[in-house]
Amino acid sequence: MLRMLSSFVGAIILLSLLIIVACVRSTFDWKLWPAIRRAKRQIREAARRRVANADVLSRQGATRISPGYLSFCITTDTDKERDLLREDPELYKDFRHALAQAGYPTGTDPVVHLSIQSQETVDRDYGGNWHEAAEYP
Repeated sequence: MLRMLSSFVGAIILLSLLIIVACVRSTFDWKLWPAIRRAKRQIREAARRRVANADVLSRQGATRISPGYLSFCITTDTDKERDLLREDPELYKDFRHALAQAGYPTGTDPVVHLSIQSQETVDRDYGGNWHEAAEYP
């Protein structure tokens, strides 16, 4: 009886894992990951030329449906640093250039999103939750 129950539980776990893999596989285009990583690195370098401690978060949406379902968030420590980056029109040109240089599919750059947020604002307005702050800049 115990052996039959453990086999049943094992089958349920395996089935659950297969369902999760099928959902994730149908959502993300894994072939884009290398380009996303290269773009993220180049965006970080561009931001750090302006603010030394800037970093970059990325979020991949349903890129299998459209490669445009991608966003990046440049992070800074202070609101002053954030504002400096937001007011720099060259940074947005560097962002678009980074996508192209990284080999991200052409035609998606107008819809790939870039936000810039500070730790100060995240702590003050989002209770320290970067996930929310990056999603709603």
